[in-house]
Amino acid sequence: MTTRAAIAAEVLTDLTAKLESRLAVTTHKTVSKNTVLRFLRLEASAAREAAKTEATPAAAPSPAFAADTARRAHLLADMAKDDSHWKSGRVARWYEANSYPGLGVRAARHDLAVLRDSGAITQHDEKGVRFFTASRPSTRTEVTSR
Repeated sequence: MTTRAAIAAEVLTDLTAKLESRLAVTTHKTVSKNTVLRFLRLEASAAREAAKTEATPAAAPSPAFAADTARRAHLLADMAKDDSHWKSGRVARWYEANSYPGLGVRAARHDLAVLRDSGAITQHDEKGVRFFTASRPSTRTEVTSR
C-alpha cells in the first residue's frame, strides 16, 4: 500500500492517535475537541477504505456478461448478413440453431432491445407487428464528444 490514499490513511490514523492521547491528559472536554476527534476518525476510516479500493484491481466481467456480449455480437453478425425481418420468435429459433440452448422469446426480446438501444439494429413498428433489421452504417448514430 504505497498509494496516495494509503499514505493519507496512515497519516490520519497517526494524527488521530496523537490527538486521542493528548485529549486523554486534560479533563476539559469541549464540543470542539470531540468534534475534531470524530472528524479525524471518520477521515482516517474513509482514507483506509479508499486505500483498499485502490489496491484492489478492477474485477473482470462475469462469465454470464461475457457470454451475453458474445451471443449478441454473433446475432448481430447474422442479422447483418441476412437483410430480412427479425422478430423475437425468429431469434429464439436462431438460438437453438446456433447452440444457445435454454434461451427463449424473453431472452430474444431482451437481446433485440439491447441491440436496438445501442443503435446496431433498427426497430420497425407496423400495424400488429414489430420487427428489427440491421442498421446500415449511415443510419447508425455516432457518439461524439463535445
